[in-house]
Amino acid sequence: MKKTQFKLIILILLLAIVSCKKDENPSPPVITLKNGPAYTADKSVIAVGGRLYFGISASGEDANITNLVIKKIMPDGSVKVMLDSGLNATGFSVNETFFQSVEPEARWTFQVMDRNRQFATTAITIFKDPNSTWGGIFEYNNITLGYQNNAAFGPFCNALTGRVFTKDTATMYPDSIDIATYFYVDDELPSPTFSSPGEQGGGITEYYPEIANWTTKRYTKWDVSVDTDPVPPAVFDACHNDSLLILSYDDVWGKRKFKWASPGDVIPFITAAGKKGLIKVVSADHDPAGKITFSMKIQQ
Repeated sequence: MKKTQFKLIILILLLAIVSCKKDENPSPPVITLKNGPAYTADKSVIAVGGRLYFGISASGEDANITNLVIKKIMPDGSVKVMLDSGLNATGFSVNETFFQSVEPEARWTFQVMDRNRQFATTAITIFKDPNSTWGGIFEYNNITLGYQNNAAFGPFCNALTGRVFTKDTATMYPDSIDIATYFYVDDELPSPTFSSPGEQGGGITEYYPEIANWTTKRYTKWDVSVDTDPVPPAVFDACHNDSLLILSYDDVWGKRKFKWASPGDVIPFITAAGKKGLIKVVSADHDPAGKITFSMKIQQ
């Protein structure tokens, strides 16, 4: 009996030693970029405003992956974080869409970290098309959308056409809706809010339950950096091509909704179709039965 116990203790110690040695030299994760005609390739030349489509696959070797970071390294060495996402998975495969900005070239890096704080990185270089020109825009003045309890004005809008939809009409054309508005009190502050049917987390269905049954729920992202990097209303008024629209929207700050909208705010956004735009708030009521009025400019 004692011999059996002794052998068992020795076996446990050996397993512990092997385990410790393995932990001392964990294998790093693996990351790759997908290839194919749908994906943006290394050394691609892309026009300003053009779509960049990256497919990223990664797997953890000895530990789960806990972080994905995508960065742009500019010609002057400055770094811009485009995505910093936490997770906890043995592996993943995702597609991410970005849009070409005005820098002549950028080194895009894709890095994952696992629970052992081991890293893996891959990278490609993208060049701006030197023949890029600024594109045309659609301009709409004084669009009025109602909040959730407003019976006079619809709460939904198609960003490309500026058309306003009532609740009933929007249900028939869910694939046309890019913008939704509602009002609530957040952090004890009145919050006129811009959102979209595809608002991640599903909070919008509290105000418009019918969206839960829509077959299409388009997701618009709102740049919430207005307070730190505002676009002056006068600059918005003077803009008649998409240069300001492209330069104003920063995907790092692209969130599921824009809260506390106030007169004079100029809000960059991007639709599910990749069209960048700007909204200038003209007026905003502080009542669930109220409305919000704004002017809008969007890429053609």
